[in-house]
Parts: sequence; C-alpha cells; structure tokens
Amino acid sequence: MTLVCSGFYGCKQDDRQLEISRNQADSLSRELVQQREVNDSLRHLIEKNELAAGYPIFFGRKFDTISKPEEYISNALKQQKDKIPLDGVLGGTMEFRLVQVLTEDWVLAIYDDGHIQGKSIYEYELQNDGSIRFSEVVSQLPD
Repeated sequence: MTLVCSGFYGCKQDDRQLEISRNQADSLSRELVQQREVNDSLRHLIEKNELAAGYPIFFGRKFDTISKPEEYISNALKQQKDKIPLDGVLGGTMEFRLVQVLTEDWVLAIYDDGHIQGKSIYEYELQNDGSIRFSEVVSQLPD
C-alpha cells in the first residue's frame, strides 16, 4: 500500500511540474507573439516611412535641461557608429545619413557607405550622465 501511495504522490508531483512547464511555455508563446507584432509594426514604419509627422514629442523631465532634444538625440546616435549593424563594403565606411526621432522612445536611422544602405529603429534612453543609450530594435538590411 505504501508503494502505491508513494507512486501516486510522485505522479501528482510530475503532473504539477508538467502544468507549471506548460504555463511557462504558454506565457513565453504569448510574449513572443507580442514581440513579433511590435517588430512587424516597426518594419512597416521603416518600409513605408510613415512617421508621426506634425505631432510634438513629449520627452519628459529628463530632457528639461536640453534645449533641442531631437537634435541632441540625433547627434548622439551619429557619434555611435558602432551601433550600425552593417559593415561597409568595397572600402566604404558606414555613416548615419538620416536620423529622425519618431517618439519619446524610438529613433529611425538610415545609414550607408556609398555602396549599400540599411535602416534601423533604435530605442533610446537618456542616462544620468547626459549620454544616451541606444538599443537596436529592428533593422532592414540588404540581402
């Protein structure tokens, strides 16, 4: 009888672990779907160049001491060429050609080396020391 009970208890434990694993997998699947939707939306912005033109961007208190936040952000990214996810070809050097602030969180950048071109959307955040941290969100690169 003890063997049957311990076997039954072990089965219940296995069932609980299986249920926890299923819940974690479901949660990760939902998160993946949400990330794909964000990426698809951002890719659409890049491809169509449909920007929120005409609407002012609210940068928040962090940017209160910066007189021209959009210019500040644009110049900060142009100085970080290592953020370009594409290497130059035929001796060319990748440069940011156009940087446009889309929202208080994202910036669109177009870059090329005179031979090939790419586009990326970066998430940005003003750091306490005045620098801006950029993270690549999505890119459209040549094949």
